[in-house]
Amino acid sequence: MDIQLGEPHIYSLEPRLPMEEMLRRAEERKTASLGTGIGGLLSRPKSEDVVLLATQRRLEPFWHVDCHAHYVYDRTRTYTIPSSAPDVRAVTLLGEDFAVVQSGKAPAAFMVSLMEHCMEDIRDEVFVDGQTGVAVANGASLITGPRTEVMDPATLGEDETIVIVPEQRASAIVRQLLAKMLRPLQADTVHEESLAMDHIELFYRPIVAFEFQLPAKDRRGVVEVDALTGDVRTASSLKMQITRRVSRDALFDIGADTVGLLVPGGSIAVKLARVALDKGY
Repeated sequence: MDIQLGEPHIYSLEPRLPMEEMLRRAEERKTASLGTGIGGLLSRPKSEDVVLLATQRRLEPFWHVDCHAHYVYDRTRTYTIPSSAPDVRAVTLLGEDFAVVQSGKAPAAFMVSLMEHCMEDIRDEVFVDGQTGVAVANGASLITGPRTEVMDPATLGEDETIVIVPEQRASAIVRQLLAKMLRPLQADTVHEESLAMDHIELFYRPIVAFEFQLPAKDRRGVVEVDALTGDVRTASSLKMQITRRVSRDALFDIGADTVGLLVPGGSIAVKLARVALDKGY
């Protein structure tokens, strides 16, 4: 089997909403972010009493990996072919005679052994949250917008941007997809068997968090706005700056071991395309 792992890439997705629009959406939810439980609902403050305390830009990671499997193989099968009329007792096919038999209530038929020449092409892709490992349902639409390729991951944290370090590594995502694509073949002879990971990509999506304060009661709340979709959610506090650094090598930790876990002892040729890996992230 030939398994080709494509060149890994890191992209930063550009915001689709202007800051003014994200702030407007956050302002609509600012009083809700301060309330807690039934008491919060009963004593929800007036909008004009709540002030904007801080704004934070955050980048959250998710993975995109797609795979193309190609199989070419032969297998023998016995075909059961019904006769054209009840009075047929035998047929001659390519110079060979075959008896026509009746089996129960099935129509009279003859059986012939054939060689099937088969080819399968299968494609699949996954979008996986870089922190939790769960599927990102709208991943396909997220990556269609403007993006910037990141050659030096250290630049992501410029301008006090909070960069969330992925807990999921590329090897885990690749292994997950390979488990779906590697399939046993019902074949006598396999002529071609290959898998190509066409895209192994780490995307960072922008989130803008707005921290609001009710000075009268020193109560704070956070409203987070997805800069791609405009979705709004509340949080208890701003995210802390992450000091842990992960190298690009560690993120794209893919090699023969990854596929070897799935097909131990198999004859595997792994081809891995790599860009120059920096150590500064």
